[in-house]
Amino acid sequence: MDDEVLTLEEAAALLKVSETLVYQLARSGSLPGRKVGREWRFLRSALLEWLRAPAKEDGVKEGVVQLDKFGGEYKVENGREHVAMWLPLSLEEKERLLEKMQALREGRNPSAMVADYLREWLEK
Repeated sequence: MDDEVLTLEEAAALLKVSETLVYQLARSGSLPGRKVGREWRFLRSALLEWLRAPAKEDGVKEGVVQLDKFGGEYKVENGREHVAMWLPLSLEEKERLLEKMQALREGRNPSAMVADYLREWLEK
């Protein structure tokens, strides 16, 4: 019975949590599961083992989708941060761009801001 394959809904019922939470944990790599086509599948035994295991420390996990302080997704691959559509943009660069977007809303020249960003990027 422990090698039974569960759907996302069944996994949520087993863990007594919402389906949304199971989806988020599985997608981030925190919960053991596998996407088969467009559906998530979980082994009952793996979920029970995960539940029994001590909690891991939070922090940056290589190759795992995580949320940044702005609520956006990012992951780290080979030591480099990738945000949004997996652009090779670090969280620091994203923060600078968000600050520039705020300046744009306040009436600054967008062409000058883009040119500044490209100059900074080329200097790296």
